[in-house]
Amino acid sequence: MPRQAREHSGTGIYHVMLRGINRQDIFEDDEDYVMFIRILSGLSSRPSNDLMSTICTCHIYAYCLMPNHVHLLLREKEWELKDIMKSIASSYVFYFNKKYGRIGHLFQDRFKSEPCDDMQYFFTLFRYIHQNPVKAGLVTDAGDYKYSSWSNDYLGLSSIRLCQIQPVLRRSSFEGLQDLISIPLPDDVECLDMQSERVVVADEVVREKILQVSGVASITAFQSLDKNIQKQIVAMVMQDLQAGPRQMSRVSGLSYSVIQRLSGSCGSWGQDR
Repeated sequence: MPRQAREHSGTGIYHVMLRGINRQDIFEDDEDYVMFIRILSGLSSRPSNDLMSTICTCHIYAYCLMPNHVHLLLREKEWELKDIMKSIASSYVFYFNKKYGRIGHLFQDRFKSEPCDDMQYFFTLFRYIHQNPVKAGLVTDAGDYKYSSWSNDYLGLSSIRLCQIQPVLRRSSFEGLQDLISIPLPDDVECLDMQSERVVVADEVVREKILQVSGVASITAFQSLDKNIQKQIVAMVMQDLQAGPRQMSRVSGLSYSVIQRLSGSCGSWGQDR
């Protein structure tokens, strides 16, 4: 079946999501998050084809780096969206594979995107992106999450600033933005892939439990353990947290079919998600 063509944005503004393959973690430690943010910051000034000047590939208005996926709100400038995302993905995969001594894919083959053609939806996306960590149970206040533009750019809590905040502040006061971020979006508002991210147990909780039980520092290290030990730990965590097979597969890296067999032999643990 041919891939469906992406919807074009008349404003050049898109909400984009880049997810780890099989929804696995793409960040193992703080250094990884910082590296991704640095890669994003480099998009504002890239060498031109003649190497004699620089170009701005895009303007980023909001971002949020979650353990296994990334949300961006950006506007095309000198590059098209596909080229922007190719540059981001290839730069980070090169870094990640070299650091962890791995080969192969890290991201799903195709990023997801949706157009933003009016200011009302722009601010809906702005809220949704920055409220992701709260919805996932990682923090209780969006300002406490270290890997989003709300804390780093708008609250000014990081030395790395990459977002174009002035165009946003021309449309809304800072106090107005604070009110937007503090009020959860209504349940009937749907953004790109919102439904699939609503899990009973946050992926980060499952990840931390796996690391705690296995005594290793990262999911990459967990995947280097003996397969039988991995299975024992996954079975234990799945039963303890009432997590579903799909969630356990994307967090641990074990195949869905293997985890299905584990859950079938040890009873039913939670809803499949």
